[in-house]
Amino acid sequence: MGKNFWQKIISLVFFMGAIGFPLNLWARMESTNYIIWADVVSSGGDEQSSSANYILADSIGEALILSATSTSVIYGSKAGFREMYPDQYLSFSLSSNEINFSQLSRSEVRSGSHTMTVDTNATKGYIVTVSGNTLGSGSHTIDAIGSIASVSNVGTEQFGINLVANTDPAIGANLTGTAPVGSVASSYDTTNKFAYASGNTIAQATNDINPTTYTISYIANVRVNTEAGSYTTTLIYSLLPRF
Repeated sequence: MGKNFWQKIISLVFFMGAIGFPLNLWARMESTNYIIWADVVSSGGDEQSSSANYILADSIGEALILSATSTSVIYGSKAGFREMYPDQYLSFSLSSNEINFSQLSRSEVRSGSHTMTVDTNATKGYIVTVSGNTLGSGSHTIDAIGSIASVSNVGTEQFGINLVANTDPAIGANLTGTAPVGSVASSYDTTNKFAYASGNTIAQATNDINPTTYTISYIANVRVNTEAGSYTTTLIYSLLPRF
């Protein structure tokens, strides 16, 4: 009896809005060395200024974007035009599209693993979810552990995953990467405890990160009277941006 997992990578495309400036050649101010693309159509300036012919977002400083560059113990500020920053992206890959438990056993846990790498410069981060059925063979299934993590119990029906290093069974690894990195969601972040419920969030970040590599470990246990068959499932890992 065995199990195959097929990955489905969700491709996310970000469309960056483009603001058109009518008669933009006339609207901008320039010299031999400099170009000012926008100014205030009034004295002072609001978040948005307008005249009969133009609408633009004014320079209100850079305090709304990223962190302050001028700071004291209590205060921080940015000044000048809004800073420019790159288009936001999400990157997501799995090292393998198949896990094979080989012959399931009522006297020994079966396990397998692969890695998942996530990268983003999105300022509010991301979540990774997993969805799909537990192991099944026709009408027969192996019980999923659920959202409350549990240790591996040989001789009972269990199907679960986690994203940390384990000793029982000896499989998996803690996430790796150069700070800032993502994190593992609760229920999937405890050594030697596994969980699985379709739709659960398994990994996340609340800010932009450097490439973060997670190791996803799987376990399967069966009981003495688990029905014979070839048990398989398909899991879908989805990477979603936070807004």
